[in-house]
This record gives sequence, structure tokens and C-alpha cells, in this order.
Amino acid sequence: MNAVSIGPLVFDGARFAAVVGLLLFFVVVEIMARLQKGDAVRWAGFAVLAWIVAARMGFVAANWPVFAAHPLDALKLWQGGVLPAAGWAGGGAVLLVALLRKARRAALLLALGGAVAMAAHLAVTNALTRPPVTLPEEKLIALDGRGVQLAGRHRPVVLNLWATWCPPCRREMPMMTDLAAHTPGVEFVFANQGEDAGQVRAFLAAEKLSDQGMIRDPHGRLMGALGAVGLPSTLVFDAKGRLVAAHTGEISRAALTRMIGQASGDPR
Repeated sequence: MNAVSIGPLVFDGARFAAVVGLLLFFVVVEIMARLQKGDAVRWAGFAVLAWIVAARMGFVAANWPVFAAHPLDALKLWQGGVLPAAGWAGGGAVLLVALLRKARRAALLLALGGAVAMAAHLAVTNALTRPPVTLPEEKLIALDGRGVQLAGRHRPVVLNLWATWCPPCRREMPMMTDLAAHTPGVEFVFANQGEDAGQVRAFLAAEKLSDQGMIRDPHGRLMGALGAVGLPSTLVFDAKGRLVAAHTGEISRAALTRMIGQASGDPR
């Protein structure tokens, strides 16, 4: 998976690349601003804020059918979901304003910092790209004790690695089980990591959630097989069992719907 673990902190690959790009942007602008007089740092703050707002608004607009049914989800920034192209457009708008206000020195530094940030983002993203991954040939355990084979399902599969002690796992589970019930042609598999059937059933009963697709991975083998570094981890495979998209951490309905669309060939 394209995730990074730094001590106790786990970053989704896309978020980690964005953080690296953002830090380098500020470093470049700060260094250059110290060499020259001007208010480039203030403009840099405006540019970053514009990037974040525009990128989020772009993502919400691109996935409006999902957000229309759950509008408050647009405020859940911790779940991820941005459209980088819209973000760069927002940052470019600040650059244009700087030019119109004749803050040419600040505009030059913003352009330089933006170029470095974009290059860093692409470099980190490429570095985190892993070899092709397929649905593991693992035999796991259903809640009733039956053996369950993961591979060979011949349809898109959403595989969620989770545990009842994991707060973001608990928060996203109602959304995921609801999406599973309303997404025909896609199989959802919820692989609990390291807990017994009683713990899983108790959580589902307390939250009034379906046990459809719930299985147990008592020894956490899937995390090693798939290179997962934290929970929750959500992986989407196409009908041939090939990994199409992955996300580490709490995921939004819109982001997961978009990943399913990639696996099924439906742009949604």
C-alpha cells in the first residue's frame, strides 16, 4: 500500500506527499524572502489557504451526487478528498492577484515555491508506488466459524481492514455497511484484525450494524500480505483481483465511491 509510518503516526500516501510538498513550499518561500525584502510569506499563506479551499471545493463538486445526499460530509476534511487540479487553480489565482497588485517579487517566489512543491509531490507519489498487488490467496474465518476464501470472487471487491478498538474504524463502519447494502455488483469484505467473534458481534449489535461480509483475520496476516501499516485500511480490487486503489485512515463516502468507480469502470 502507498502509506507511510513515522513512529506512531500513519499517513496515507497522498496526504504524506501533500504534506511534504507543503513544507517544501514554505521552506523555499521563507529562504527566498529572507534574501529579499517583501511580504512573500504573507502571500504564501494566502496561496496555501486558497489551494486547500479550492481543492476541497473541486472534490465536492466532482462528487456532488454523493455529497448532495450527505452535505455535512463536505466539512469532514480529516477523511481526505481533494482535487489537486482545482487546488493549483486556486493557488494560481492568488499568484495572479499578486501580479495585479504589482507584488512581482512575491509572485516570483510563489511561482518558484509552487514549482518545487509540485515536483516534490510528484516525486514522493512516484516513490510510494508499489509493484502490482492482487487479492491474497488467504483463507480466513467467518463469524460462524466457516472458512472464507478471499480470492476468486470475479467481481470488484472492497476490502476493509479494521478492529473494534480503532476509533476511525468505528466511525466509518456505519457508512461502509450502508454503502455495501446499496452498491450492487461489488462485494464488501470487512476483515477484523486479531479479535474474536464475540468482540465483533458485540460491536455490531451495539451499533445496530449488519454482519454481512464480516470475517476474521485472527493473526493479522492480511496486513503483512498487503503492506498495510495502520487501521483502518481500505483496498479496492477489480474483478480480476488486481488492486486499483487504497486508502489508509478514515475514508469518506465520496472517496470510497470514487475508488469503487475506478475498479468497476464506472466514473460515478
